[in-house]
Amino acid sequence: MLRLIVWLLSQPLFWAGLGVVFGPFFFVCGFLLLRRQRLIADTPRSTVRGAALGLIEVSGRAVGPYTLVAPLSRTDCLYYRVTVQSNPRGDLRNRKMRELCAPFFLDDGTGKVMIYPGGCELGLPPSCDRAEYSELAFAAAGGPGAPPEFVQEYCIKAGDQIFVLGCLRENPWAKRNPATESSELSRIGPGFVSADEADLLRREAYPALDPALPAGAEIAPAAEFDLHPPVILMKGGGPFVISSDSQREIVATLHWKAVLYIWGGPVAALWGLWEILVRARAAGLLPGNF
Repeated sequence: MLRLIVWLLSQPLFWAGLGVVFGPFFFVCGFLLLRRQRLIADTPRSTVRGAALGLIEVSGRAVGPYTLVAPLSRTDCLYYRVTVQSNPRGDLRNRKMRELCAPFFLDDGTGKVMIYPGGCELGLPPSCDRAEYSELAFAAAGGPGAPPEFVQEYCIKAGDQIFVLGCLRENPWAKRNPATESSELSRIGPGFVSADEADLLRREAYPALDPALPAGAEIAPAAEFDLHPPVILMKGGGPFVISSDSQREIVATLHWKAVLYIWGGPVAALWGLWEILVRARAAGLLPGNF
C-alpha cells in the first residue's frame, strides 16, 4: 500500500487531476474568504459601553466570576471545547464535540458584556492536541463510537485578550426563570454552568480536594457580574468569531488566503488541464493538430 501511494504521488497526471478538480473549488473559496475579510474590515469597532444592537466587533479581556476545569489539559478556564474524531482525514460528520461554559464576559475597560460562545468559530491555539486514544477524551466527547485517534481541546482563560465578532441582541434570559433555575445546580440562561456545578466538576477532576473546603473555582466577587444582563453577545444571523488574534491580524490572514486561492485555483486548474491534454495527445487519444 505504501509503495502504491508513493507511486501515485509521483505521477504528474495525479496532480493534474487534483488541479482540475480542486482548482475551481479553491477559486470559489477565495471569493468567500474575500467577502468575510470585507465584512470584518467594514464592521465598525465598538466599545462595550457604546455598542448598539446588531453585528459588532469588540476586543478586551475575558473575565468571569468563577472557572471550570478543562478535562484534558486540567486548565482553569471560562470556556472549553473538546473535539474528538476517529479519523482526522475522514468524514467530518464522524466528529464529536463537547463544549462547556461558565458565565463569560468581555471587559474592554468601558464595561462588561456577557458572551455565550456556543456555536462560535474559534480562532484559538489548542490547549491540548493529541493523535492517540484517550479514555478521558472519549468520555469528554460522550456517547458510543470508535476509539478516538485525534483529540483537540480549546480553552478561553480568565485574562485572555480576545476579539469577538458577533450579534449583540436583547437577552431572552434577562430575568431569572424560577422554573429553569430552581436549584443551585441549575444552568444559568442559555446554558452557563452554575457555581455549584463548577465546584462539583472541579472536585471530580481533583478527587484529593478537601470536601470541607472551597474548591477554588471562584476568581472574582459574584456581585461584580450581572448574570442576567439586558443584552448578550452570541450567534446571530451573521458570522460569530472568537479569536485570540486582533482584528488587523484576522483581516491580513484572510486577505493573503483569498489572494492565494483566487489566483492559485485557476492556475492549478489550467495547468492540470494542459497536462492532461498534452499526455492525451502523446498517447494518440487526440488528433495531432489539437
